[in-house]
Amino acid sequence: MTIEPVTLNVLMSAFHAISEEMGVNLLLTARSTIIREARDCSCAMLDAQGRIVAEAEHIPVQMSSLSLPMQACLAKYEGRIDEDEVFVTNDPFIGGQHLQDITIFTPIYRSGVLLGFAASIAHHVDIGGGSAGLTLGAREFYEEGLRFTALRLNRNRDFVKGGVFYDLVHANFRAPGVTWGDIQAQLAANDVGRRRVLELADRYGAGTLTQYMSAAMDHSEKLMRKAIAAIPYGSYSSEDQIDDSIGSTDSIPIKVTLEIDRKGIHVDLTGSSPQIAEFLNVPFGSTCSSAFSAIKMGITAGRDTIPANDGCYRPIRITAPLGSILNPLPPAATRARMCGAYRVFDAILLALRQAIPDRVAGLGFHVNTTVGLTRQTGADYSIFIEDIGGGWGGTPIGDGADMLDAPLSNCRITPAEALELDHPFIRVRRYELLPDTGGAGKFRGGLGSVREFEVLDDGVNFFGYADRHRFPPTGAAGGAPGTVGSFSILRDNEEIRLPSKTGCSLNRGDVVRVVSGGGGGFGDPGQRSTKLIDADLLAGKVTRNSERGAVAPAKGAHS
Repeated sequence: MTIEPVTLNVLMSAFHAISEEMGVNLLLTARSTIIREARDCSCAMLDAQGRIVAEAEHIPVQMSSLSLPMQACLAKYEGRIDEDEVFVTNDPFIGGQHLQDITIFTPIYRSGVLLGFAASIAHHVDIGGGSAGLTLGAREFYEEGLRFTALRLNRNRDFVKGGVFYDLVHANFRAPGVTWGDIQAQLAANDVGRRRVLELADRYGAGTLTQYMSAAMDHSEKLMRKAIAAIPYGSYSSEDQIDDSIGSTDSIPIKVTLEIDRKGIHVDLTGSSPQIAEFLNVPFGSTCSSAFSAIKMGITAGRDTIPANDGCYRPIRITAPLGSILNPLPPAATRARMCGAYRVFDAILLALRQAIPDRVAGLGFHVNTTVGLTRQTGADYSIFIEDIGGGWGGTPIGDGADMLDAPLSNCRITPAEALELDHPFIRVRRYELLPDTGGAGKFRGGLGSVREFEVLDDGVNFFGYADRHRFPPTGAAGGAPGTVGSFSILRDNEEIRLPSKTGCSLNRGDVVRVVSGGGGGFGDPGQRSTKLIDADLLAGKVTRNSERGAVAPAKGAHS
């Protein structure tokens, strides 16, 4: 069959629109603030072989490796799934993320022929385990919650009251009403995707549609190979480190070597830390997503967009030794996987910087600053969780974004009104940009922020985990580094600093202060234009004569 370019572009847009519409439906019907407001969820469309055809513009770390758990489910059941069944998994060891991210795959059939799958993945506020929302001291995944390896469930039997999955959730999760509402929202989103794909099949024919799914992936592969071919071939090595762990102040090394040649890019993570008996292990699916996203961002920023699907990942091969922190074996705990995932992301950007130094931005405050506040009243739990962003790195063409969630996460901050309505034991007391936190450069790093939560009742528990509390993000091309973040408790006119992976009990009047750092700058600070300096001073983003503030331009700088 001949692939017609106009039809291909029309259908590629349709595939992407289907994924986006699924996402809108999920956000509008979810119950928890972490999905409804913070948007910690993703939707995608896959073909019958479990390959990603299109992704919504949601969370890269959740989506980019979604074919791994999909293909694991297909392999377990030898491709057998009925029209009224779904696959459900949250298994970190078959390509999934951490246990809190539940993925649901809904098959799409036309006249008995499997066309593909509609998929949704969402972070759930509680999945069981030792403590509400998060078990800080977990050494094994058993302490973090329930693990669904690859379940094949019947929609009409297992998701109704008295059904196996319904009873499992309501018997084991601390906020079953909220969680079940979110699961129903995922099913509804998948149904939207299924209906839209069937409409396309009616219009174009099922056979034509599946051929254009493959053509869409081939198109992205062609564009990615073209982008890789523009990078000087060679071997580029770099490393980064996780600040510390709960049990030790020692940093944890993440090492990468990029081998770039005519075949593509080989990402070799050999030499990174072995897996550890803490919750910082990174499932291989998260490692793959981090690598895919870093390469795609690093080599295509400011250039033609490459549609995200399995095709654009084909030229990238990833090696992470089994039993390492980036490809752990059971029973590894993985709740705080993003600490290591972002270090993979940054290490790859640092390696790419050696190959294309004029194109790779300064490092941003690439961190999942995850904050949780929970309260138990009798048998009921109220669980609030969110991710707080920081400053992005300065780029070759402009300043870094201020106070924005990092690229792998792409979540939104929870509006104070929604947070306080759902969790009346919390008040957002302060949320603002922090001046002078972006690294100086021709183009400044984005600013970090401070966010404060006042506790209005006794008996509240706080947990938080983050990184870059010790090692700031570096600048590029002569730009200055950004700044680090911090956790602290304000109590009785005293500020109590906390570690980067921490938890404690709180009472009425306590205030949790969360500081996110700024991004690294790009280029010689002496080349910053007076126009940009004046604009920063006027906006209060820098203070005059501060260490990281306005820098007088060098002679000859453009204004």
